[in-house]
Amino acid sequence: MFQAIGSYDNTKIWQGKDVSKISNSTIQNTLVENEEVVEKSNTVLVNGVEYNAEDVERWDVYIKNLHPTFIAFGIVATEGFGTDIIPAGSTSIHFYEFCSMLESGEVISNDNVRNGEDNYENAHWKERLKLATFDNGKSDTKKSEDILGIINRCYELGMMTANNSLILPEELSNIRMKKRYDEQRSLLTKPSLQNFKEQSKDIEQLYKSTRVLNAYRNSI
Repeated sequence: MFQAIGSYDNTKIWQGKDVSKISNSTIQNTLVENEEVVEKSNTVLVNGVEYNAEDVERWDVYIKNLHPTFIAFGIVATEGFGTDIIPAGSTSIHFYEFCSMLESGEVISNDNVRNGEDNYENAHWKERLKLATFDNGKSDTKKSEDILGIINRCYELGMMTANNSLILPEELSNIRMKKRYDEQRSLLTKPSLQNFKEQSKDIEQLYKSTRVLNAYRNSI
C-alpha cells in the first residue's frame, strides 16, 4: 500500500515531473510491505478480502504495464490536495480494492459524492495532468485524459475525501459497517417482519384466552 505524503503547490505539482518514474520508484517500491496474500483455486485473499483470481491477474498486468488505472491510483493515493492533514504513516487502500470499487460502480459515500464536483474543480486535476510527463519525460495527451477520467470517476463514486485524497482504509471500513447496520435495520421495517410480529401477538393472545385455558384445565 502507499504511504500518504505531504502535498505541494497544486498548480505546479506536475510541472517537469515524470510520472512513469514516480510510478516505478515511488509507487511500486511502496507496494505492499505488510500484505498478506493467500491464493486459492479461483480466488485470491488479500488482507482478509477475497478477489476473483482472473481480476487479480488482470490488475497485476495494470501494475506491470503502468496502466492509467494504476497511475491514477498512485496519484490520488499519494498526491491529493491537502494530504498534510492525513496522519503520518497512514496507508492507502489496496490497489485491488481500488480497481474493485471502480469496476463495481457502487457509490461508496453519498456525502463524498455531494461535495465531489466542487472538490474536483478545486484540486485543479486538469491543470495538473496537462503538466504531467510519462515515458522519457514526454507528455501524452491521451494517457493524461484517461487518468483524468479515472480520477473523475473516483469522485463520482464517493471514493475521494473532502481533502481530495483517496479514501483511507479506516474510513472505508466505517462506511461499510454503517451500511451493513442500516441494511439490518431496514429489514425490521419490511412488511413480512411486521406481519410476523402481528401474528406473534395474535398467537400470544390466543394462548392467553379463556377458551384455551379452559380446554387445558379440562384435559388434566
